[in-house]
Amino acid sequence: MRRQTRRRLTQNVSRFYLVLGVFFVVGFLFFGTSSFFFAEEAPVNETPINEAIRLSNGETVTLHASSYDTEAKTIRIRLSLDEAPGNTNDHLFRYVYKARPDSEKEVMVLYDRNDQYVLELKDVPSDFDQLAVRIYGLDESQSIDTLTSEERENSLLTSLYADRRTIQQASHTSSDETTFTRLFVEDELAETERHLETAQQSVEAQRQQIERLDRDKEELEDELPYLSLDEQVEQENEIFDLGRKRDELTLELEKLEQSVVALEEKHDKLRVRLRELSI
Repeated sequence: MRRQTRRRLTQNVSRFYLVLGVFFVVGFLFFGTSSFFFAEEAPVNETPINEAIRLSNGETVTLHASSYDTEAKTIRIRLSLDEAPGNTNDHLFRYVYKARPDSEKEVMVLYDRNDQYVLELKDVPSDFDQLAVRIYGLDESQSIDTLTSEERENSLLTSLYADRRTIQQASHTSSDETTFTRLFVEDELAETERHLETAQQSVEAQRQQIERLDRDKEELEDELPYLSLDEQVEQENEIFDLGRKRDELTLELEKLEQSVVALEEKHDKLRVRLRELSI
């Protein structure tokens, strides 16, 4: 009886280890080969919004917004280019899909005013994955179609990237110039408000630092009558250094206050401009 019980226990233990071994083997095979069945998702590749990008020719480009209309199959991109002094290049835009980087497509320019552009990419499928808008700088005498591959590469200033997973969804119904102008004014107004807030915070911090210097200087001056002659000389030098530091901070404060005034004036003008465009 005991022998049969021992045999059953041995069989149960063996069966347990067998099942456990099969479990580990199956798990190893599944996770070890999962890459064959589940494609790894590519990292998001997109150009940051409202971040100036320095180009090879000294210019800067800033991407303000990009959106995708799923019904019209169009992508619209708003950007601004700050041209370098003396630069006479014309800007040409083309776009490519990640899957076909050598097949460039034309880009329609819906708005071109004061180095501000609204671009439209047509016939963009919903599964476009990732794409790049290439910005070329060409002389008036040049044509993109006649350039050699090396000349084409040298004329490429930068590429702006969009990702299907993160691009904003929008309806591209309006294409009038006033609407586009208003959008750029709103961008500039928002940026001015950010700069104004930062400048005001800097002014307040500078004033507080000057007040701390004044308190420290006053405390040191009050202690002078109770010090020895040698200590007085040392403390007077420290008081002088505090006074010099205060003068430097005061000059910096005046410059900061002037920048605040300039930003407030710009802010008011932009608000007036925005009201005019909304009428």
